[in-house]
Amino acid sequence: MKKPIRMCIICRGRYKQNTLIRFQLYNGKLVEFTKVGRSSYICSGCISLDDKKLVKMLNSKFKLKYKKIDEFGNIFPIKET
Repeated sequence: MKKPIRMCIICRGRYKQNTLIRFQLYNGKLVEFTKVGRSSYICSGCISLDDKKLVKMLNSKFKLKYKKIDEFGNIFPIKET
């Protein structure tokens, strides 16, 4: 049986569904998928991008105006510096 393949919305790469992080826009914040409504996927390679680049890409995809990655909600791991 074939495994489901999904696309990362940032790099547009195709990966197995269980290797991607699934999230949705809920009340203006990106949060883990609540199993209701539409969702999107992002790969671990794109999460490890520079914070500014990732924020810029997510803002453009979802028409948001955030300045830092921790403003997106609890789905993305906060990078320690």
